[in-house]
Amino acid sequence: MGGRPIQTRRQWLAACGTAVGAAALAGCTGSDDETTDDSDNIDSTRETNGDETTENGGLGSLSGATWPMSRFTAGNRMVTDDWSGPDGPLEERWTFETDDGVAVSGPVVGHGLVYVGTEGSKLYAIDIQTGEIEWDLDAEEPEGPLNVEYPPTTPAVTDNIVYFLTDSLYALDPTSGTELWSITFNSRNPGHIRVADNTVYVHNDEKLYAVDSDAEAIIWEETISEVQHIAVGADETLYVSHKTNNGHDYEVVAFDVEKDEAVWTYSPPGNVDTGRELMVRDGMVYTHELDTVLAIDGETGEGETIVVYNDDGDGSVAAGRAPTIADDIIYSAGVFDQRAVLTRKLDTGEEPQSWDTSELPPGPTGRRLFVSDDTLYTWRGYGYVDLYALNPKTGESRWSFNVREHQEMARGTVQGYAILENVLVYTIEGNYSVVGTFESA
Repeated sequence: MGGRPIQTRRQWLAACGTAVGAAALAGCTGSDDETTDDSDNIDSTRETNGDETTENGGLGSLSGATWPMSRFTAGNRMVTDDWSGPDGPLEERWTFETDDGVAVSGPVVGHGLVYVGTEGSKLYAIDIQTGEIEWDLDAEEPEGPLNVEYPPTTPAVTDNIVYFLTDSLYALDPTSGTELWSITFNSRNPGHIRVADNTVYVHNDEKLYAVDSDAEAIIWEETISEVQHIAVGADETLYVSHKTNNGHDYEVVAFDVEKDEAVWTYSPPGNVDTGRELMVRDGMVYTHELDTVLAIDGETGEGETIVVYNDDGDGSVAAGRAPTIADDIIYSAGVFDQRAVLTRKLDTGEEPQSWDTSELPPGPTGRRLFVSDDTLYTWRGYGYVDLYALNPKTGESRWSFNVREHQEMARGTVQGYAILENVLVYTIEGNYSVVGTFESA
């Protein structure tokens, strides 16, 4: 086994419970707070929405949903109709500082726990209600230099496994941290994890893998240089964007993992180096090329520009981020000192007449936009620490919140987040790194 799970807090409390008398139990806990175990109450039903499958489960009094992957779904959709999200203003529930301020991944949520990885090959499982460490894993730190250009890989969680990536893919019991199995890839550089059904798709350094979770084995692998992003379609086609021409261009490649073949390759005309993040919806792959929205047919690889921004000075798109599409409206993040969010109708490419975000202050828009049942969430400003909740139909600002104001940080950048029914979970990296939650006041 490559890692060391510590004794969980629940196991510790259970052991303390065998002590005789209330005084002995109080000495074990050091607190009068009760710990509620909601991990056995998870509803494992699933709902399919377009190209992605989302898991709905209980998180006690906090939420009726989980956030299983970095971009919410295997297709990177960042959309849900199942809950509305928190209402502002927000108040702090808890924060947790990592050891020595090491870099942190984005958070994922499931089984009543928040899972966060660090650059020191460590995985934390934190009780979402209390902020207490439920368990952690010290994986064997890989040899060789770490690529510090990117943060650690965000974990992924399913009904019965949490996946953690260093130079190895670890499959762990999500409630205890016990290692179920692991596979070594011999590279320590950060990458991506996406999970569809029982297949785990991994990008690690210059290698792509498909791992059968039931068989605990690699069933497909491919070498590809300078991978930027991965996404998985409803038919489990793997879509990969990567840089070419010494970083001055890019391609999108579709792989049929079962047949072990590349189905098609999309290469833009000329040199275009901004097509990076991918999003899959209804059999189409979406990305941004400069100030356009590109739609690639998932079966043929034929690309079509469906939106052109900035043709009349209406703003430019933040390079490298995929659009978010909800209710047939395309949402694109704006750049510094220009419109915060750009929108177009999916069927016509025209801007909705009701849309206006002029009241939002200037500043860059970062992180992927997320649309809940009735709210659009966008991160703004230096370090992307200002969260704005907008009306997704009109762009009207409903409330805003600055994460850094609640941290004693001289600087800091939000690394990732999860929007639950009435809770915001975030990670921020600065002169030290923290994981925290805020809830509706």
